[in-house]
Amino acid sequence: LQSGERGAMSVSDLIEKLASTQAALIKALQEEYFCDDVVPPQSAFGWDAEALRAYFESGGETLPANGSGGNGAAAKPAAAAAPPPPRELGPPDTVASGRPIFLALGDSLTEFGQHVCDPTWDKKAPFATDVLQRQGMDIAIPEHGPGWLTLLQRDYSWRTSADVLNRGYSGCNSRLLRASLSEILGSINRQDVFAITLSLGSNDHVSASPGGVPKEEFKENMAAVLSSLQEAMPSAKIILITPGRINKEKWAQHVSSLTNGRLDGAGRGETLTGVVTQGSSGSNSALKQYVALACEAGEAAGLGTAGVNPVKGPRGAVLNLNYMMQYQLANYHEAEHPDGYHFSAKLNRFVYKSVRDTLEGMKLSPVQMPMHRPAPIAEFQSTASKYGPSDDDGRLRRRV
Repeated sequence: LQSGERGAMSVSDLIEKLASTQAALIKALQEEYFCDDVVPPQSAFGWDAEALRAYFESGGETLPANGSGGNGAAAKPAAAAAPPPPRELGPPDTVASGRPIFLALGDSLTEFGQHVCDPTWDKKAPFATDVLQRQGMDIAIPEHGPGWLTLLQRDYSWRTSADVLNRGYSGCNSRLLRASLSEILGSINRQDVFAITLSLGSNDHVSASPGGVPKEEFKENMAAVLSSLQEAMPSAKIILITPGRINKEKWAQHVSSLTNGRLDGAGRGETLTGVVTQGSSGSNSALKQYVALACEAGEAAGLGTAGVNPVKGPRGAVLNLNYMMQYQLANYHEAEHPDGYHFSAKLNRFVYKSVRDTLEGMKLSPVQMPMHRPAPIAEFQSTASKYGPSDDDGRLRRRV
């Protein structure tokens, strides 16, 4: 410090400047010794460069004998800090810290969205379901991929712009997701989530099943889940996807075949006694009431409206998949999954395109988001390859 500067600074200012200088020195030494994970203890404040070098050279084992600066003699390392308490779901961080995340929440229609194979593929490489069955898991649904989330993951990965996290659980309903939400969100960097898909109701509406949820509770659960997501990730857009259509007869035949006639599966898509939604088919009337409740919850949460003329809201969008499959998907019955419930390859492509178009309207599609690459890789790709500097959206311009 210059004499004039030293005279004008207080003791606290000098300590703050010393701490800043030492922090820069520690960072430089961590990079020099490739040991970012080795962090000096709090007592390291005031150590000189020699003591810090000895500390990093020993991998954090050598401390100054007198606890301060001077010659770094071997001493017993500081006791390890106590492990942090379990992570609680508190207020979200305001600054993204890593790669953007696309989060998918829901039931088996989301979980199976990660399927890759198609039934017509060569089986030289075993299907995931084959592997799981050999390990004793009862997986009765063959893959009918590529799934809608697999296609989205391909796009975001190809553009290196985001990661897709599949948090879909077969058999999940609104009650279970509501109870599990803190645990699910506590395991991810919520500040990095930019978009969320939420798909529930396909299990809730089956009143004869243990997973069935009464309509009033379903409505309450959907409102609570949406509110929790918006509070935990206020900047993320939410795309609410309602259940699609269900071929009651096909599903009943599928379940009966799997269980040797012990179960018929007729509860899925059942008609509620004396209550038939206007314009609905008998096999889907009960489900359509849950579709309507999901749409209402989405509209109340600011996600917009769905139907003939859907309108996106300030917080996201609602995709009424039940309506879209009935009126916008050509040859719907030919596109059905063999079990009448889960998505076929054609339905997966339809859902993928619908979600992708919605993201594009939000300026969040893979080609609209900037590439997310480590700085050294981005610099190399833009200056040292056959391509020139990147455009504003991250695409590389070919040198001519």
